[in-house]
Amino acid sequence: MTDQALQALQEFDLDSAGVHLWVFKSSTKADRFSASFVRIDAALEDALRNFAKAERAMMTEWIPYGHLAQPTENGCLSVSAIETDFALLQALVDRPELEHAIESKDQLKNAIGYLVKFSQEERVLYALRRSPATWKTAYRRKGVVNMLFQNGELSAVEGVDFTLEPGFDLFALDEALLVGNKRAFESMMRYRAGFVNAFGELQDEKQFVSLFTDMAPLVTYVGSNGTHLRRMAVIQERKLYDNPRYLGALREVCEKYQWGVQFDKDGLIIPTKETAAVIMKLLLDQRLISEITAIMYDVPNGHRVDAVE
Repeated sequence: MTDQALQALQEFDLDSAGVHLWVFKSSTKADRFSASFVRIDAALEDALRNFAKAERAMMTEWIPYGHLAQPTENGCLSVSAIETDFALLQALVDRPELEHAIESKDQLKNAIGYLVKFSQEERVLYALRRSPATWKTAYRRKGVVNMLFQNGELSAVEGVDFTLEPGFDLFALDEALLVGNKRAFESMMRYRAGFVNAFGELQDEKQFVSLFTDMAPLVTYVGSNGTHLRRMAVIQERKLYDNPRYLGALREVCEKYQWGVQFDKDGLIIPTKETAAVIMKLLLDQRLISEITAIMYDVPNGHRVDAVE
């Protein structure tokens, strides 16, 4: 599916496609978003087409979306649209444009992002961008498109109302999302909330909690840190600790290589502030030994482990 979506993205005729700009905001209601159509002039339409072309040109390969995966320099992450909240936003921007058009520039403020629909016959390409810091008044910087809102329309001129930065964070085509900016994607689709929920569930999971004498130091270490929450979500997803032999094997290896992780007399892990990071790496199975060189590494960054942690 993703190979087909990436090929379809490359073949999509942006030059002849219709261009419709929507801005969207967070909503506490069940539909998660509110969205408004923004009339734009021909110059801004061309600018948005060029943004999409430039972003598309950098997507030549893909890897599956994962909590710890990152897009490559010339690639993207792929995730099925049905695994996200995108359908809720899509339903809003597929409504009749003129019935939901903004009339005041104040309606543009506090948007979490904007979406551009490129329509070509029966096919639609959606391009999303999280609202940048420049989505505010009186800001000028090289490389952005300055816009002026007047007569109910945004114009790409030397105005001072708003600016658009080049590029998009993700494309949606058919049933696939092709993500170039993971952080922005997770922010707009609230994936981070899923990490928080996953860690909460992990703290209530008897099998996981039974690994430790006290979860508190690990919980404190993770806190609200987005990277740590992602890692805990992966730990929950992989469930390596479900193996009855896991804890004994972990203790044996920690003592063999003197990694500094402490265990009580019953073999339970004693988490501390100093060893929390190592414990997370081990729960992720991210400390490996090369069979070729016998060198030990932390993955995925390839950091060599030479000393006691």
